[in-house]
Amino acid sequence: MSEAITNSEFSSLLKNHSFVFETNPSIAISFSCGSDSLALLILMNNWIKKHKGLLTLIYFDHKLRKESYLESKYTKEISKKLGIDYKILMWKEKKPNTSIMQKAREIRYKKIINFCKQNNIMTVMTAHHLDDSLETYYMKKKRNAHTPNLSGIPFKNTQDQVQILRPFINFRKSRLIQTCQINKYKWFEDPSNQNENYERVKVRKVIASLSKDKSSKLYSEFKVNSDENKFFEIQLANFFVENLEFNEFGKFTINKKKFKIQNKSFQIEVLKRLLVTCSGSIYSPRSRSIKFFLDNFFKLENVKFTIHSCIIKSSSDKIFIFREYAKTKNFNPKKLIIKKQESLIWDNRFLINSTFGDIECYTFNDIFWLKLKNQYKLIKDSQNISYDILKTLPVLSYKNQMIIPFLTDKKKMASFGISVSFKPRIPLTKKNF
Repeated sequence: MSEAITNSEFSSLLKNHSFVFETNPSIAISFSCGSDSLALLILMNNWIKKHKGLLTLIYFDHKLRKESYLESKYTKEISKKLGIDYKILMWKEKKPNTSIMQKAREIRYKKIINFCKQNNIMTVMTAHHLDDSLETYYMKKKRNAHTPNLSGIPFKNTQDQVQILRPFINFRKSRLIQTCQINKYKWFEDPSNQNENYERVKVRKVIASLSKDKSSKLYSEFKVNSDENKFFEIQLANFFVENLEFNEFGKFTINKKKFKIQNKSFQIEVLKRLLVTCSGSIYSPRSRSIKFFLDNFFKLENVKFTIHSCIIKSSSDKIFIFREYAKTKNFNPKKLIIKKQESLIWDNRFLINSTFGDIECYTFNDIFWLKLKNQYKLIKDSQNISYDILKTLPVLSYKNQMIIPFLTDKKKMASFGISVSFKPRIPLTKKNF
């Protein structure tokens, strides 16, 4: 029989994995009313009291199941009983016809992260556990993912300056259930966990049906690959530090010689990370697409390729990656208004803040940029920015004055109370949830 997780064991875990918390920490739990998140609530409630912090339960109602009303009610009840804060978030937007679970997950994290930022909460905890991580590994294996991706779910990552922690990632689900039972807490079972229309449910049942020997073999294989992946992440980070240059307007430059000598799997992952960050997307390009690109890339010099809404150019010694103008132009509305004391993310890449008054944000057409090109030599000489990249920037208007971020004098922008920074949805080297 599995043992419940003790308070001392949980405290040691948080300390040993070097999770970083502020003094008197404010922490949110992504709460589902299931046994996993309930076990996390039990242990975190005890931990937060000792550290004189604040705990907030966040329940996200997808509006996909009738049971969600009862779960919302339970979240309120247990929060009041324990004397902690809670927030019920809802998916009010139109539901897609396909890939609904993927979209639901994306919306859930987005709304939770936004709530945390608005309420100065630096940390969100989820109750993902070892069984979840093993399922993720198995699904990747089925898809024939290349070796660097054959890992489970990470202990932690960051999205939009909020850290996501998964303290249970090395615990089996049975221990979480036992933690709930010994503390005499009830939980809800999600009926979708039995729906075999979902890939994860199918995989869960396959793993559960494995013999003891096959199960042990799968776990050992998973552990080896996870360890290899950790080492790979270190190698990848070192490569970026030593061989990558970045400009604040969204241009990435790689040392071509150092990139070329890497093995194909490493090259694929480098480009995946860069393309996700550069494009502002949350989804990686397919490995086979990048492989096809690489098979042709080194055969030619001074050429330009388009992949994943980005441009990749090559010179004799460098590789340049930046956003594709056509995608920027077509993706963004022609005009947006940013209200006083508000901000927005433009093109999924640039965070624009307005302090003193309303500003207008434009996506201009080719004719506008061609007119600007007449003055382009002065811009290039002063800023070292190519015309192709210049076109991918937003153009702002404040009190009838035109502002092009990173080209307009920073002191002038500050006097207008305007700031612009490169804030892609997935920061470089950070994997998606």
